[in-house]
Amino acid sequence: MTSKTSKTGKWRDLMPRLLSAVVMVAVGLGAVLSSHLAFTTLVVVVGCVGLWELWRMRQVKLAASGLNTADSLNLAAYLAVLVLGCLGLVTLSSEGGRALLLYVIGLVVVTDSMGYLVGKTFGGPKFWARISPNKTWSGVLGGWVGAGVLAYFCHPFMPEGFVRLWFFVTSSIVLSFASQLGDMAESGLKRRMGVKDSSNIIPGHGGVLDRFDALLALGALAYVLNLIFG
Repeated sequence: MTSKTSKTGKWRDLMPRLLSAVVMVAVGLGAVLSSHLAFTTLVVVVGCVGLWELWRMRQVKLAASGLNTADSLNLAAYLAVLVLGCLGLVTLSSEGGRALLLYVIGLVVVTDSMGYLVGKTFGGPKFWARISPNKTWSGVLGGWVGAGVLAYFCHPFMPEGFVRLWFFVTSSIVLSFASQLGDMAESGLKRRMGVKDSSNIIPGHGGVLDRFDALLALGALAYVLNLIFG
């Protein structure tokens, strides 16, 4: 009986996660396919909610034990990720084209989904227990495999003259890991602020920062690389 209850409990959040994911995919896909303006508007909304969630976490920590210098620096660093991430996504939409934007979003979704499913199924050693106690090596590797497979099948649909297949697959795995680090950075911030989720506005996922942390990290990375290399 205990074993059955344990297995059921392990997957108890799967249904709300799936339902919320369907709604978010529909909204996001609709914005991407509609127009650059529609996608930019969606990014601005996400950014504004993310700002509110950062303020909310700050207030929780301030009320509980006060803010020290390290807390303030961590909040400022993540604020930079949020702003640069939003700018990067808007730039990617305007300059990278619809196919590349959809691919980046798909990469994050596949990495997160495969990491969740593989990690929940196989468990095993923790990747970085102090920062993200639920993330396992099996989940991290599952995300990489998912990213590599996605890259392999999406490469033929990329613009003509795009990078070679091996480079596309390899860089997608690297980007997959970058998105996972973005997820862990937000997890570390939440632990420092003493909150479980950035908010509770998305059933099964928590807040906007909980759901889009990986995508914002990739957006920030893309924006910085674009500034450096043009």
